[in-house]
Amino acid sequence: MAAVRCTPGQSIDCANNVDAESKSRTGPGGVVAVLKVHSEDDHNKNSHECMANYTLRITLPDGRDGAAGLIPPMGFTSSVAEWGRRLSVHLDGFSNDGQHIFGVISESGKYSFVQVFDFKRDGSHVEIQVQRGLAHLKAANCGTSFAVAGTNNSREIILEPNTANLCRLDHRWVLDKAGQLREMAKTESFTPLYTPEKQ
Repeated sequence: MAAVRCTPGQSIDCANNVDAESKSRTGPGGVVAVLKVHSEDDHNKNSHECMANYTLRITLPDGRDGAAGLIPPMGFTSSVAEWGRRLSVHLDGFSNDGQHIFGVISESGKYSFVQVFDFKRDGSHVEIQVQRGLAHLKAANCGTSFAVAGTNNSREIILEPNTANLCRLDHRWVLDKAGQLREMAKTESFTPLYTPEKQ
């Protein structure tokens, strides 16, 4: 029996039976979501690569599993590549109507990528791979990863640097369905993600 190692952070190096999870986010009505990644050997006899499975745990206010039947046991997305690559998960939160959950998955290594997802509460989801994302962050000189700030009237996702630094307010991008980023004008409006009321 293999031991599973769980790390409290939001990033792990791809290894056998290692898990990490994002900070939980609370949506309207008290629904709670957590983004998880599990890595292990890909079980392919000849490849000896490391597999990463990404899944959402959604808990309803009464404690029931809100993702039951919607997310396969292996997760809603996965990847297979080299051992030791960095796997990062970041859950940004819910839309104001509570029907969408947004987050960012990224991996380093030979086939590095940054992927933004919009997971709908009915189980359908959209995954958009950000094209040249790191180049935009380097040019802005603000943060090293992305966070979802909200959506615009066209339902396009608005990204900003994932940093506590106030520079994030000066750099926002509109992400189109092809993964291209467009600098957002300061005059453009968007709807921020849901913010729970402070108790």
